[in-house]
This record gives sequence, structure tokens and C-alpha cells, in this order.
Amino acid sequence: MSSFIIIAGPQAAGKTTIISRLKAERLKSLSESKSDKPLFALQESRQIIVHKNLIVGGVFMEKKDEEEVVACDLSRMDKILAKNGRPVVYLDECNIFTVAHAKAHGCREVEKFAAQYLERLAELGAAIIFLDISPAMSWRRREASYRERLVYFYPKQHDVIMERFREYLSELYDHLWRLYYDIPFPKVAIDASGNRDRVYAKVKREVTRFSE
Repeated sequence: MSSFIIIAGPQAAGKTTIISRLKAERLKSLSESKSDKPLFALQESRQIIVHKNLIVGGVFMEKKDEEEVVACDLSRMDKILAKNGRPVVYLDECNIFTVAHAKAHGCREVEKFAAQYLERLAELGAAIIFLDISPAMSWRRREASYRERLVYFYPKQHDVIMERFREYLSELYDHLWRLYYDIPFPKVAIDASGNRDRVYAKVKREVTRFSE
């Protein structure tokens, strides 16, 4: 049976980096032993839509953009459910937690899709690994990249845009945790604020546990 594991958490918690590292390590182990399940890392749907539509941050996504993310997520899960082949470990970044992102910047319409996510995730036997860092740490890790985006705005807008990003990180944190507590699947929260190698080791153990 395939495993479906969602890696979630606040901005700059290390989700993408950890998924890439897990994928590289699993590929190496498969070349040495055929006993492990292949690991397939799904690209985060939010990032697909952001880049496709030239959006400079989640706070600028509109209802149609958020619904495009949902459609991408649901379609991918349907395709996975329809597969009938060798068991695979799927790692998906964000997934149902896109609902929290949308709510954080005021697009609450996406909340109506939560039941469709839950229905598919139940069929997939999904598990959640939540990487936790505070909004303050998210800001410290992400501020420089946000400032780089200011080139797309008039200078008089810069302070307002940066404050919008900061408020988004704080609002997002609360919505992510509320959703985490509500999700009725196996799950674990990991403090991702410390040494990154130790955080990775913890995530790796949980991925192994959930994919057995």
C-alpha cells in the first residue's frame, strides 16, 4: 500500500529543503537496495500557481488563484487513488493546509473545500508531519526574500507591503494550528527552530514510521 504524508508548517520552517533531502537520500538507498518504497515528492500546488500566474506572494492571491490550487491538489489525489502499481511514499507540501493560507489573507471561500480534502486524504490513509516555528522566526528567515520583492512596487508602498507580509505570517500561524488540531489523521508536530540536521533526523524517523 502506498503512503501519503503531508509536510506542513509555517513559512520558512524548512519544509521544501527537508523534502528535497529526503528524496535525494531515498534515491541513494534505492540504488543500493530494492527493499525500500520509492519516494515521490509532489511540488507544492501553491507554488505552481504562484509562479504560473506571476504572483509575488501568497498575500496577493485572489479567490480564483486559491481555487486553482485546490483543483490541482484534488486532481492529484484522485490520480494517486486511481493508481494500481508498486507502493510509493508520496510527500506533499501543504495540501489541505492551503485552506489555512487562504484564510490568513482573507480568502475564506476556500474553506468550503476542506471536506473534499478530508474525504480524499482518508482514502489515502494520510499522515501529517507539522514543522513548527514561531511567526517571529518565520519573519527573521523570510524578511530578506520579502524585501527583494519590493522592486515590483513603488517606494511609497514598501512599508505597507512589508507590514502586510508580517501580519500574514502571524495570522497564518494561528490558522495552521487550528487546522492541525482538527485533522483526524495520524500526525506529529516537530519543533523546527533548532539545529537543522537534528530536525531532519526527526522528520526522517516519522516518515519511516508513517510509511511502514
